Amino acid sequence: IGIIISNRIMNVDFKTQFNKYINMPIIDNQPGKEFLIIFIIILSVTLAVTMLYFSKLDEIPINYFIRSLANEVNVSELAKLREASTTTFNIGKLHRYKYFMAQLLPFLVVISFLKSRISQRKLWYSILVLLTLFTMYRFVSDLQKKPILDFIILLFITSWILRGKINWKQIGILFSLLLSMLGLMYYYIMGMGDRPFYVLIDAVFSRLILGQTMPLYHYFTLFPNVHDFLYGTSLPNPAGLFPFENFPITKWVFVNGLNRSWEIVGTAPSAFVGEIYANFGYPIMLLSILVLAISLQMIQIQFISKPRTLLLTAFYSYFVYLSSQFALTGAFVVVHVYLIIFLLVAILFRDGYKILHKVLHQ
Repeated sequence: IGIIISNRIMNVDFKTQFNKYINMPIIDNQPGKEFLIIFIIILSVTLAVTMLYFSKLDEIPINYFIRSLANEVNVSELAKLREASTTTFNIGKLHRYKYFMAQLLPFLVVISFLKSRISQRKLWYSILVLLTLFTMYRFVSDLQKKPILDFIILLFITSWILRGKINWKQIGILFSLLLSMLGLMYYYIMGMGDRPFYVLIDAVFSRLILGQTMPLYHYFTLFPNVHDFLYGTSLPNPAGLFPFENFPITKWVFVNGLNRSWEIVGTAPSAFVGEIYANFGYPIMLLSILVLAISLQMIQIQFISKPRTLLLTAFYSYFVYLSSQFALTGAFVVVHVYLIIFLLVAILFRDGYKILHKVLHQ
């Protein structure tokens, strides 16, 4: 319904416009060295923040895991290291590091991917390979499963948008890759190496199919039966500007709905509708679905109505990826301050290129 409303409001024949868009060639409006300079500056800051985060950990979980492979892996110790690097990380604000590590790193990979394919320069190909390897290391460094899988999906999405069509053979490869990686993670990292094979398969498919729906079930059953509606207190409160203390909803649902007497406290993120319901109940939740659908479709129409430039294609690829995250986590986890950062990055890439170009060609 939201998509239909958006198309009517913006007076767009979406199918025709979209087909026209994906059949257009991608144009690189910033082919010179000025763009590379700006890219390297932003990349350097991103890498510096990532390395600063690593330096604040007593032990990087993936490094401990690799060293332990020669002996017996201590699953309990791995879980504690994973918790210390994520949910209980208290050496600074973790979300401030994540702005760079979880958002800018993969976005810069997308840009280098498009640059390497369009310009066919070996320099951009080298940057792509090295940056992709580092980003994959970053996403497995804390032994979480979702970030590395999301990153691989983002690369496939970017490839399909670049080609202008979905490659169904690659979809088979993608699913096989995701299943294999999840299987390896559960076998080695989650300590299921001594379990029967069918238990491992059940865990993998449960993670894929029930990973978000099971927590969502608990969102609907726990509020307001066990805890009253939150009325906005789980929403972001940057720098404590608003007169409420943030309610850690994903941790609370994990403890009260999913916890199996574990020593480690995890999180239970789910589709954005779960958090909206926990705060405001069913009427606002239903309205939020319609508002989100209209908003996303309007943004997409804006993208496909513009020239298909390299930079806009990179942002569009990441927009498609971010849109899917609304089915996996809270709405404000997806939008939050990330949009401000992407706006600043867009300004730097576009206007910074123009300024450098004028300075270097005077």
